[in-house]
Amino acid sequence: MKKYIFSVLMAAMAAFTFISCEDVPEPYTLPTQPGAPTTPEVATQGTEASPYTVTDAKTVKTGTNKYIKGYIVGYVPAKALNEAIFGDASSAETAPTNILLAAKADEKEVTNCMPIQLPAGDLRTALNLKDNPGNLKKELIICGNIETYFGATGLKSATYAKINGKEIGKKPGDTTPGTDLKGEAKGDGSEANPFNSVAAQKYTAALEAGKATDKEFYIKGKVQSIKDQFSASYGNGSFYIADDANSTQFYIFRIYYFGGEKWKEGDMTLKEGDEIVVCAKLINYMGNTPETNQGGKLISVNGKTSAGGGEVKPDPTPDTPATGDAMNISSIVSGKTSSEDLPENAYGSQVAATESTWYSWKFDNIAYSGARICKANGDFTGTLQLQGNASDAAKQGFLFNSTAFSKDIKSITIVVKGLSKYDTPTVFGVYHGSSAHPTTDAIKGSYTKETGSTLNSFTFTYDFSSVSSKYFTIWNNAVGALYIEKIIITLK
Repeated sequence: MKKYIFSVLMAAMAAFTFISCEDVPEPYTLPTQPGAPTTPEVATQGTEASPYTVTDAKTVKTGTNKYIKGYIVGYVPAKALNEAIFGDASSAETAPTNILLAAKADEKEVTNCMPIQLPAGDLRTALNLKDNPGNLKKELIICGNIETYFGATGLKSATYAKINGKEIGKKPGDTTPGTDLKGEAKGDGSEANPFNSVAAQKYTAALEAGKATDKEFYIKGKVQSIKDQFSASYGNGSFYIADDANSTQFYIFRIYYFGGEKWKEGDMTLKEGDEIVVCAKLINYMGNTPETNQGGKLISVNGKTSAGGGEVKPDPTPDTPATGDAMNISSIVSGKTSSEDLPENAYGSQVAATESTWYSWKFDNIAYSGARICKANGDFTGTLQLQGNASDAAKQGFLFNSTAFSKDIKSITIVVKGLSKYDTPTVFGVYHGSSAHPTTDAIKGSYTKETGSTLNSFTFTYDFSSVSSKYFTIWNNAVGALYIEKIIITLK
């Protein structure tokens, strides 16, 4: 009897096994095999009708004019993301320039949150937690660009929000890619007639979601903003291009250098305004972000190519910038040679009196170092921040070239930013000398002012023609942080 029962059970198990096998579809691709989906799956679309959840937005990591829905749970003070405050800002001295958004109103874990930049204007006025403490734990829908903020996936350049049934700002329009284009579509994507940004956006938006094209296309445009400057870490860079500032932009994602080679130290970097041509496959990432597929290559910059051994990188000549282009926050970050990354809105472990803690980088084969410096955020995003203090040297930011220029310095131009409510710029010093990090002999400078609605721009010029120096130091030995947009060094 026992043998009979056992035999029946074995037969049943065998039958079940064969039936189960028949239910497996063929072919079956393992997630780790070629052909498996490479884009993350999310349930929401980032549109007004289907806003991203915070979780989905953090999964997608990037996107332009995307809607996100969540709860306001706190803000980040003028420090670091891990020092977030889960509460209102009624006791803060000034209104915070950001809020934290989470999937749950009672969230207390910062890694589950998205930092949301509040641009100056109606959005900041209506949403900041100092003037509006009642916004805490309220549901918010906000539209902007998903990108890195405070070193994590966040949202910047917000234009529209809805809270308590009230709408603030202006919607970007129909957020379906390719349906709200500005400018004329030109080109057919060939080498002889490249797509412009509008044509590339229109063509790519019509592609099947997440599937790259089989062929490569040529795209041409001027760099409007730099998402990730070329760096030796990955050998590629990401940029937004367009015909002009009024045209729809197209995202050039992780493009390699000339010939498809990885970018290396000493190669040319790009700057806003450069006209570039790239060649790459196209992809409608997640069905809502048209872009080049990773792995394309740079073809030309301002008409110059690497073909035929032509020199692409500008060489210093008399009365021209020694470093080719202006040194800015992008080149300072991408040229990093120190072990620690440049922090954002904090000075990390940098100690002014301890050289081993200084941040260092290279730009056009010149080595630089600095302390009490960081990436600025808020209104000053895109600038280098130097701490300032009139009496405490430990809180005085500085930077200098640690290797000599090939010729004496003729002049240095420094563009700094300041809040529009102040008529005069931050006071700081520029010094010259015959060895690295001079701090004794100051150079007098003059400046011009350009007024803006939020920030004023001050262009300082320092004339070195009366001295012989291959070294300089910028030292913020006065009150208030200094925000540098760019530095241009011209040699004799």
